[in-house]
Amino acid sequence: MLDFKPPKPNPLLIGVAQRLVPLVLKGPLKISKFVIDAESLEQLKEISDCPMVLVPNHADYADASIMFALSQRVGKPFYYMCARETFTGGVRSYFMQRFGVYSVMRGSVDRGAFRTTRSLLVDGKRPLVIFAEGEISRQNDTVLPFESGAMQLCFWALDDMAKAETVKPLYVVPVGIKYIYDEEMWDEIEGALTRLEQEILPQGSPAAEDLYERLRRIGGVILSTLEREYRLKADKDGSLNERIEQLREHILSQMEEFMGVTPEPTVLPRTRVRALKNLIDAEVYRETEDITAYERQIHEQRLEKFQEFYPDLNRLFNFIAIYDGYVGENRSPERFLDVIIRLEREVFGESKPRGPRIAYMRFGAPKNLLDRYEIYKQDKKQTVQDITLELETEVQALITDMSEPLDA
Repeated sequence: MLDFKPPKPNPLLIGVAQRLVPLVLKGPLKISKFVIDAESLEQLKEISDCPMVLVPNHADYADASIMFALSQRVGKPFYYMCARETFTGGVRSYFMQRFGVYSVMRGSVDRGAFRTTRSLLVDGKRPLVIFAEGEISRQNDTVLPFESGAMQLCFWALDDMAKAETVKPLYVVPVGIKYIYDEEMWDEIEGALTRLEQEILPQGSPAAEDLYERLRRIGGVILSTLEREYRLKADKDGSLNERIEQLREHILSQMEEFMGVTPEPTVLPRTRVRALKNLIDAEVYRETEDITAYERQIHEQRLEKFQEFYPDLNRLFNFIAIYDGYVGENRSPERFLDVIIRLEREVFGESKPRGPRIAYMRFGAPKNLLDRYEIYKQDKKQTVQDITLELETEVQALITDMSEPLDA
């Protein structure tokens, strides 16, 4: 397992970063405005002196910066739980930790992260941000199923308080973040579809006028190409969703078989993907100073094979939440570009932020987990699952309600 990166908040650096974050939002992230529902903000300030966990959806890379900007609006620095693989490079890790960020190895028993989270919640001096989806969904209008680990850590913190006889309210706050383009985007969508068509469709392919049909045709061609690449005999009469699910399961099963992992089809695909990535990372970052030359040779051979799977892992992460009909349900520019960005990552290896966008934020009613503590002690697993589902449902409702944006 990669080493744990603890938070090392530095008030001076946090203050400087809070002043610079508007420039970061408007620059590389193309966020023209950040709008928070005034009533929500006042509600949050009323409980700002209590232990608190903020649970936002995670649709975009900009979410972390948006939450950092929120800390400036609230007037109090936050702590942030963040995937270990984002701590790349000494300089990046240094500043992330000084901003109050600490690492977690998703899909594993990360004792360092667990201890730190419980300690921060018992202390309760700053709000803690946890993205309960565990991954960037890249879908502006929907959330992935929330993972129960965040709520379990909260109740463990209440256990710690009870043992120390310092029990106090511990609030969990659902947070909805939604991005709306601040200008007309249909020409951009037309251009992006044209670039994809020129890259993957045979010359002389019949033209289609409807943007949605063009998008579906591009997706179908990419899917057929991947089915051939992975030697998957797909049911051509099956729906696109059935074929997407079949391909995802096929790639996952192949990787699990190679790495000696028992496939668990009932487990969420993203959880299985994370477990595989943790295996690869453990080999990539394994200490080799005290092993023999022969052991090092075997390690390097194994590492070479493992690293071949990185493109497959990235592909799975890119398509983990995609489904046919996401755009068809609501043909908004935001949904079109959510899918186009995924397709560009697959075809070109990268995509660029479009914009400018307005980031809207709204909070649900804070939940005091102390009110559920006695119920939790009677049925721990069910209580954690129930509250996790409540949060997921409320965050989805917040996002859906923001289809009619707040005044900017």
